[in-house]
Amino acid sequence: MSSTAGCTGPADRILLRFAAFVQGTLAGHPFRPDVALRNASMRAAHRCGVSQSDLARATGLTGQTVAKALAGKRTAE
Repeated sequence: MSSTAGCTGPADRILLRFAAFVQGTLAGHPFRPDVALRNASMRAAHRCGVSQSDLARATGLTGQTVAKALAGKRTAE
């Protein structure tokens, strides 16, 4: 199965930018659904072929936090 299954055109980069946007604007607030939304968008971008290191760089999160988010585990935030 291809890692880009279900993604067309620039979808992977759009999802990456959305994850970065959510991290930069919403995740600083105590309201947790924004973190879940960020994590879901990172997982979607990853399924579309965005590497873990690109996700970490774009969002400013550590590689360990990104790995937990991609695995569907709870992050420390």
